[in-house]
Amino acid sequence: MGHAVMTHAPTQPSEIHPHHLAAPIADQVNELLDQADQYADHHELTASALIHAQVIRLTGIRPPASGELARCTCQACYCSCIFDAAKAHTYLDGTVEFVQCIRCADEHPLTGDE
Repeated sequence: MGHAVMTHAPTQPSEIHPHHLAAPIADQVNELLDQADQYADHHELTASALIHAQVIRLTGIRPPASGELARCTCQACYCSCIFDAAKAHTYLDGTVEFVQCIRCADEHPLTGDE
């Protein structure tokens, strides 16, 4: 009687913290995300999407359905998590928009009125 062998595909993380990456990779990821933000600010969405795809390949993060990543800019803890932008919580502090990842939004939600 034969035995079935099940192999498990490695799972990709849905988020990543740059401090878990090698320093040169983390620096490159941060530079790329800064560039993507600049392109998005100028409504050059194709260029921004291409850079997000580079970050996805570079980090091994699971590609979000939208293809867009966000970086946590939470002022309460500065975690800098990179994750699916569709799951981002945003708040305004004056005229500056900040992003919280799922964990930060659950543990210490900010509204900008603090």
